[in-house]
Amino acid sequence: MAWTDNLDGEVLTRLCNCRSRKSDIEPLVNAKWLSMVEAGKDKRGFTKEDALVDVMDLLDCNGQFFDLTADEYQELCT
Repeated sequence: MAWTDNLDGEVLTRLCNCRSRKSDIEPLVNAKWLSMVEAGKDKRGFTKEDALVDVMDLLDCNGQFFDLTADEYQELCT
């Protein structure tokens, strides 16, 4: 199962078309984190912050840069 299987259809469509919105970051991080937990990565020291970093890297590779405030970053890590 791919981590993107945990995404809502609209969020997935925007991701695939490199048109993600800032509001998509939270569901993207949650889907990525869920797949990491299912794979047992949380037991090996990975955190939700790792999921956030992965998502931000992916969005950057898609040519999308979102500047998060420190508060937004912290919220997404919890």
